[in-house]
Order: sequence, then structure tokens, then C-alpha cells
Amino acid sequence: MTDLMKFFNARRNAYHTDPKMIDDVIYTPYIYDPPTNHNDTRPSHVSHHPPTGDLLGIPELREDGGEDEDDAKKKRKASKFDTTAKEAEIFMFEYGTVVIWGMTEPQEKRFLTSM
Repeated sequence: MTDLMKFFNARRNAYHTDPKMIDDVIYTPYIYDPPTNHNDTRPSHVSHHPPTGDLLGIPELREDGGEDEDDAKKKRKASKFDTTAKEAEIFMFEYGTVVIWGMTEPQEKRFLTSM
């Protein structure tokens, strides 16, 4: 178990681990890739419209009379209950059982082969 703690501690910066020993279990969060926006294929420096000078943030005072289409889309897509996992959680038991939440199957295989 001490070797596993060293393994996770060595990956603190790369995978945002924070291992904790709880009885005979090691718990740690684990992030392979930071979340990205897959819908936006444009380079980050290219904008589809120039920024506006709305410093007050009051939609009623805008020249176009309210929300732009991007704001309306964001509100429609926003959910009160976001079920997408931001980070995975790993529990490694002393007797060899591994419990993983929040990873895709390829990420689970990648993690298990790295062990």
C-alpha cells in the first residue's frame, strides 16, 4: 500500500491526485484530461463576433433589445443537475479490489494497465 501511495503522490500535478489512506483503502481523485469544449472547433483566438462594451450587464439596455443567441443557447443547455463527471474517483483496497467512478472504459483500461 505504501508503494501505491508513492505512485499516486508522484502524479499529484499531472493527474490531480490527492491520495488518502482510510483503513485498508486508498482513495484519490484522478483526472486524465482537463475538460474541453468539443463543440467549439475554432482556434481560441478567433471569435465569431467582436466583444461588446456592455459593462453594466443589463440585457434590457442592449441595442439589440436583449439576449444574444449564444446567451439563449447557454441558458437552454444549462441544467440544474449536471451529471457529467468532472473528475474520477478511485478506491484501491488492500486485497486487490479497485473501484473506479467517473472514468470512461478506455480511461479505466489505461489506468489499470499503468498499475
